[in-house]
Amino acid sequence: MKELGTRALTGAVYVALTLGAAAVGPVTTALLFLPVCVLGMREMHLLYWEREGPPLGWSMVMGAIMHSALAAGILLPGWHMVHSFGIGMILVLASITWLLLKGDEAPAHSFGGVLTLLLLVAIPFGLLPAFFGFGRWVFAAFMVLLWTNDTGAYLVGRTIGRTKLLPAVSPKKTVEGLIGGVVLTIGVGWFIAGQQPMLSRTEWIVLAAIVSITATLGDLLESAFKRARRVKDSGTVMPGHGGILDRFDGFFLAVPSVMLYLYLIR
Repeated sequence: MKELGTRALTGAVYVALTLGAAAVGPVTTALLFLPVCVLGMREMHLLYWEREGPPLGWSMVMGAIMHSALAAGILLPGWHMVHSFGIGMILVLASITWLLLKGDEAPAHSFGGVLTLLLLVAIPFGLLPAFFGFGRWVFAAFMVLLWTNDTGAYLVGRTIGRTKLLPAVSPKKTVEGLIGGVVLTIGVGWFIAGQQPMLSRTEWIVLAAIVSITATLGDLLESAFKRARRVKDSGTVMPGHGGILDRFDGFFLAVPSVMLYLYLIR
């Protein structure tokens, strides 16, 4: 019960910050999630590498630069996304050059790590301000749907979960929890459609389903990284959740997937 209470309190703070960021605007959102991105890069670095690989500080700086470049591409007139991804290529090339000069014993593995950090952490966080292009409250709705899926899957799985989903990857996740998360998320999407008509009801329901499915896949992906490193949590900064990535692993695939969906329907 204590864990559940701590988790609920952390979730309430998360929702409050989300609604506050949505109310203020995309610039505040970009600034708010910059340190979250940097801490997430730190955690993913420690999950991917033990001793080898680039310096930990470089991964954190790389995350800050990529996040800021993407936010600039979204928010600043005259700055285009091609410039942002050009900066991303420079970061990748700089990392490869450093690894080769260092004489890294597994350069292909380390190169994969650099791409993993950028694609799964820095880019999803950097894309968040783009949600405001579809309406101020689309961002808030996206975040609430993520939280609903995570909380719904946790509560249903904890209450009636019996059938293991992927025990080799995440022993505690259950099929019942997965179904509960999907159903609750779609239900919240249906409710949001009645309050925020910037999308049709069908579009909101499809968006909710995409969030639920991709967030669950992101959760399982992070669990695979933790399983390989034999750790329970990615960090300790989020009471009741663990690390930054334990709270925001749904971003890995949900942010780019939902962003693509919104661009396709709008």
